[in-house]
Amino acid sequence: MLVVVLLAATSSAFAATSSLKAPPEPSKAYKEVGIESLQYLRDWGCNLISSGGGYISITGFTKAYQNVNYIMVRLYLQRWDGSSWVDLSNWPFEEYNASSVNGVKSLQVAKGYYYRVRAEHSLTNGGITEPTTPAKSYSSSIYIE
Repeated sequence: MLVVVLLAATSSAFAATSSLKAPPEPSKAYKEVGIESLQYLRDWGCNLISSGGGYISITGFTKAYQNVNYIMVRLYLQRWDGSSWVDLSNWPFEEYNASSVNGVKSLQVAKGYYYRVRAEHSLTNGGITEPTTPAKSYSSSIYIE
C-alpha cells in the first residue's frame, strides 16, 4: 500500500510542475545560413538590449563584401509563451546601392516575459539573390522585469 501512495504523490507533483510555464532554454546568440557558397554576403547578426522599465532596443545588420543593388535585414521581436517562441511583430530595413544596412527599433514591451530577436538577412546584386533562403540570426533571450 505504501508504494501506491508514493506513486500517486509523485504523479500529482509531476502534473503540477508540468502545468507551469517553463522558461526557455538558456541560449547564446547564433547565426544560420544554407550550404550554398556566398559570393557577396559577408556578415549578419542581431541583438536585444534592455534599457529598464520595460523598454528595449532591437538591432540588426547585414554586410556585403562590396556595394550591391539591394541589401536588407528584417527584425522580428519574439516572446516566449512557455513552450515556443512567437513572433510579435517585424520591421524591414533596406538599402539600395550599398554594402551594408543597419536596423534599430526602440520599443516598450510587457514585463514578466522572455524576449529575443530573430532576423532575416539577404541581398541582391546583378539579378542574384543571396542566399537563396534568407540567412537568419537570433539574439540571446532576456527576461524583462
